[in-house]
Amino acid sequence: MTPTAIASHPAGHDPQPSPATRDHWLLWPAVTAVVTVSALTFLCGLPGQISFTLIPISLLVYLVAAMTIFVSAGICLIRRRRRKSTSAILALIVPILLLTPIGWTTDCMHLWLTTEFGLGVLNSDQVRRGTLIDSIYIPSTSDKPFQVYDWSVGFAGGTNTFLIHDITDEIALPLPQHRYPLTLENGFGEVCAGRVKHLIGHYYVCDF
Repeated sequence: MTPTAIASHPAGHDPQPSPATRDHWLLWPAVTAVVTVSALTFLCGLPGQISFTLIPISLLVYLVAAMTIFVSAGICLIRRRRRKSTSAILALIVPILLLTPIGWTTDCMHLWLTTEFGLGVLNSDQVRRGTLIDSIYIPSTSDKPFQVYDWSVGFAGGTNTFLIHDITDEIALPLPQHRYPLTLENGFGEVCAGRVKHLIGHYYVCDF
């Protein structure tokens, strides 16, 4: 090595790593994962055939993305880039930790679509007359104190999801504590009473 080269790299001084090999924390994988999971949760919760198609596709995409992240984290760990490896793992963990607020937010968005655009509302004839779903009469006119909207996604044998608007809020109480006639709840009291998830205001979500 020439004296000039020795002078340019004094003893004990390591050259700065290139940006490609530098180990640092990455925020964008976790942010991207949260945004993606939120979007898929919103789309897969839409009633009807949209969710029926998107749910299996989303599961496949999630599995491929999870395997890709694990492989990337392993490569970074082998190359001793611990911060990058941890950042990749956090992209899988953070959406799981935020699953409850993500679910609540997307349900509120579905509620807005229901009240503004009729998402989950029955067809016009059923809105005027009510409807029979599994022998349960569901009133759907705006002057009713108890309204039910079908939020099910169409999987045979899967969970039935209903949005319930109850101005008495008794649907959140166990059945023996109800003061109003059970006929007001049109059969949903026996199924959902005390088992609903409060969404916002007088709106509740019942899964059965």
